[in-house]
Amino acid sequence: MRTIAWLRQELEKFPDDAVCFAYEGEVIGLIVERAGQRLQSQGVIYCSESDDDGKETKLLDDA
Repeated sequence: MRTIAWLRQELEKFPDDAVCFAYEGEVIGLIVERAGQRLQSQGVIYCSESDDDGKETKLLDDA
């Protein structure tokens, strides 16, 4: 699990108009996308019950 403070810090790395949703599948966390660009430019904030996976936040692709 992650703290709210940590999540806020990670969200600050994305543009203010980005949108996000929770996802559990190939990854577990928040998927962040550029507004209006569904599935074209995605980032991931990894967030699961285990915080020891060491995965860094994946920022949006520059498109």
